[in-house]
Amino acid sequence: MNVRIEISPLATPLQSGVASYTRLLSKALNDAVGLKVHGHYFNFLNRQPEPKTDSSTLIQEKSSLAPLRIYAKLQSYGIAPPLDTLLPRVDLTIFPNFATWPTVKSDLSATVVHDLTYLYYPELVEPKNLQHLRRVVPRTIKSADFIITVSESVKKEIAKEFHIDPTRCIVTPVPPEESFAEKCNDNQLKFVRDKYTIGSKKFILFLGNFEPRKNLKTLISAYAHLPPAIKDEYSLILAGGKGWKSEETQKVLDDSIKAGADIKHIGYIESVDRPALYQAASLFVMPSLYEGFGIPILEAMLSGCPVVAADIPVLRETGGKAALYVNPEKVSDMARIIERALDGYPYSQGDMKKNVERFSWEENVKRIIEKTNELLKNK
Repeated sequence: MNVRIEISPLATPLQSGVASYTRLLSKALNDAVGLKVHGHYFNFLNRQPEPKTDSSTLIQEKSSLAPLRIYAKLQSYGIAPPLDTLLPRVDLTIFPNFATWPTVKSDLSATVVHDLTYLYYPELVEPKNLQHLRRVVPRTIKSADFIITVSESVKKEIAKEFHIDPTRCIVTPVPPEESFAEKCNDNQLKFVRDKYTIGSKKFILFLGNFEPRKNLKTLISAYAHLPPAIKDEYSLILAGGKGWKSEETQKVLDDSIKAGADIKHIGYIESVDRPALYQAASLFVMPSLYEGFGIPILEAMLSGCPVVAADIPVLRETGGKAALYVNPEKVSDMARIIERALDGYPYSQGDMKKNVERFSWEENVKRIIEKTNELLKNK
């Protein structure tokens, strides 16, 4: 079977969640027996960075006829030409970033819809991106031969909101990389603490972009409500880049720091440093109001770091029976559960590892192949 995957999201030094998913999926596809995998990307006049993949044998196909931003804009308005006119024919083309692009050399197309934030929390989405998603997602649901998403929760949301047969969607959860299971030594832990100016104090960790749906204002307020003895022992470390609509969160953070709270925003974390960061932390907290999946929960668990997560369906799906859950809208409840987790986490590292093992890229690829074969047979 010949498969093409759009790997343009990997042509950036600071990889987002979509980029991470694209990298891991392209590697899993390339590692599968019986698949010939093409990675397509745009690089007009060699002005873009080369995509960073984990697969040296991936067949890379570069389009240099137009910049990606121009093609993406044309596609957003439904007037882009087929992207594969000059490319070899394939059985399936996978688009990992919400939008189905036109093709003429692919028997089938599948598009990844990671979440429906733009529908449920439009006020939390960057205005420019909101308009784009409103244009392309309904068109994608209609035109793609099948939809790939990352959780059963989002699959149910797609079926409900777009009135489609749920069998048109397949679920590919996002297992963490095995590097998170590799034990870091004391020097590696110290290196990460020094690199990101964390200091030697124990800490509670958040990892994600500064954006409203991550619910950082509640986490910061919950930290302020912890008993003085706990705040003396633990700092709060916020890791991740600046997103959109982060002004209110930044103000709450600045005010808390001025009031004496031991909170640090350490910025974007390089992927190579993430395992040591989780392993250095005493607790990971994911207080999100909405997510498509919850990959940081699994990364933390595989690293052996206890987890407190918002009590929303998708994070229950991810964390299973190895996390503590909290009402994401109640500061007092979040403070209480964080205190409970630090006092004595009720789940072992074995429990957390067992939860992570429920997900695998091999199973994800198997689902994609089975769906493709089913549709090709009936085409």
